[in-house]
Amino acid sequence: MSKYLAVFKITWEQGLVYRLNFALWRVRSILQLLLAYFIWWTVFQNQEQIFGYTQSLILTYILVAALIRAIILSSRVMDVAGQINEGSIVNFLIKPLDFITYYFTRDLADKLLNISFVAVEITMLIFLLKPQIAFQTDTFFLTLFILSAILGMILYFTISFILGMTAFWVENSWGPFFLLMIFLEGLGGGLFPIDILPNPLSQIILLTPFPYLIYFPSKLYLGTMPSVEIIQGFSVLVFWVITLWFLMIKTLEKGLKIYTAVGH
Repeated sequence: MSKYLAVFKITWEQGLVYRLNFALWRVRSILQLLLAYFIWWTVFQNQEQIFGYTQSLILTYILVAALIRAIILSSRVMDVAGQINEGSIVNFLIKPLDFITYYFTRDLADKLLNISFVAVEITMLIFLLKPQIAFQTDTFFLTLFILSAILGMILYFTISFILGMTAFWVENSWGPFFLLMIFLEGLGGGLFPIDILPNPLSQIILLTPFPYLIYFPSKLYLGTMPSVEIIQGFSVLVFWVITLWFLMIKTLEKGLKIYTAVGH
């Protein structure tokens, strides 16, 4: 356990060392948040309710989605492909470090660093913009919100790790990561709630893993989701977590079998 605590500490320190990269990531996140915020703020200037949402609910959703994005989508797993291509993955074959646990630990450190900053950013935006937002005080929905966020973190980790391991078979893995970002923006619910889409389309999207990264936790925080949808949502979320975790382990095993350690 002590060796993974050391990994956690080193990853935290690295995030503070490369300040420019971190600052650019935070600026991008703030601009993305402001874009979504002002789009919906403008939409509600001439009407009180749209798609079943009031201005207060939709702006709360956007702010919570920004927090969830910082928790779930901040990740160091993109480095997996580079380590495979460079050959440095062999270090994990000769040292007492589990490859998956190592990157999961790095992910936790990166998420904690991002949470620390996004909490301050959202607080400042609330103070400056003074939006009408709904604070959730029901412990039941807060508990479900936290649980869904934890499962969402694991889900995104498995998806990213599997995409990173495509480097066992291809020279460049940035293509799959780029597609993942596109799917997350359109299907993850970061810019708008999935349930504003036509019912057949939204039901199909809710069968994929993407809405459970941002939309599902954010919607749970609002406390407006019926019990049936909550049960269905957690069922699909748990299914994808278990399925993709198993697939991740199998993909790593097969990748290591064909790996030739070409590189440094």
